Amino acid sequence: MNRILFIGFCLAVAFAIGVGLWVVGGPEYARMVEQDRQRVFDLDALADQITCVGQAKRVLPDNLQGLKPCFGRQEANRNDAVTNDPYRYTVLGPDTFEVCADLAIDPKAARRTLPYKNDLVLRGGNTVCLERRKFIAD
Repeated sequence: MNRILFIGFCLAVAFAIGVGLWVVGGPEYARMVEQDRQRVFDLDALADQITCVGQAKRVLPDNLQGLKPCFGRQEANRNDAVTNDPYRYTVLGPDTFEVCADLAIDPKAARRTLPYKNDLVLRGGNTVCLERRKFIAD
């Protein structure tokens, strides 16, 4: 009788672990969520670098090639650390731009786990963008 209880207990524990991994997604899903969080942090740092008051020019750059780091700050990552694809930068107007990245998981499902979730703009597929305005000081 004790043997049957022990086997039943082991099966219940194994079932509970399996259900737990199914609900939270397991270690691979957690790794993809962390990579996506890093992508969003990179987008924010890159957007801050573009809008930085310390930039010598008073207009938005055409591309990210000549972008210099702001005084006292580290240079922002311009490429995805996992895929090495460059983050996309688009000038939307004279003082508005967006930086975009492709996430590993569906941004609609992962939105609650991502930083700056109120600032993220969902595009097609798994693409998210941060839209910013450059404040030009006179």
